[in-house]
Amino acid sequence: MDIATLIGHYAAYDVWANTRLSDRLAQVPFSKLDMPVKSSFPSLRATLMHMRNAEAAWFQRMSGIPQVWPAEPSDDLDTFLVHVRVMCDYARSLSAAELLADASYKDLKGNTHTSPRWHALMHCFNHSSYHRGQIVTIMRTLGLEDIPAMDLIVFQRLLAKGDV
Repeated sequence: MDIATLIGHYAAYDVWANTRLSDRLAQVPFSKLDMPVKSSFPSLRATLMHMRNAEAAWFQRMSGIPQVWPAEPSDDLDTFLVHVRVMCDYARSLSAAELLADASYKDLKGNTHTSPRWHALMHCFNHSSYHRGQIVTIMRTLGLEDIPAMDLIVFQRLLAKGDV
């Protein structure tokens, strides 16, 4: 398998898992979305918006677009998947040579870094997985049920059956 196929697979997984999460969170009352919790971010909404902002920032960094944080002023849940899909489309558009090439970018503090583009993309997708896990824990803490399965292996099994 080549690097473009692998990154494309992870990008598709990121969209699939984030869509499942977003669809479930759309059913949560605002009072629970914004309820203070002890986690990396103070609420379900704040955690999801951090994921949105990170996906947008990594897309901007890798594509050379000036970085904006937050991704947009609204914290409406509908803004989340817009940025996830942009990142996925971008990642899937890159050739193996582009993925293996170094990309230089600045972090939020203005420090310059250089790494192979595929490293940054894998970091972005892994970052979302990390925070999806936090969101699941927060949902359980808040007594929310019907939490969708979002494991990579579930995605892969559904993909193999043609159900994705």
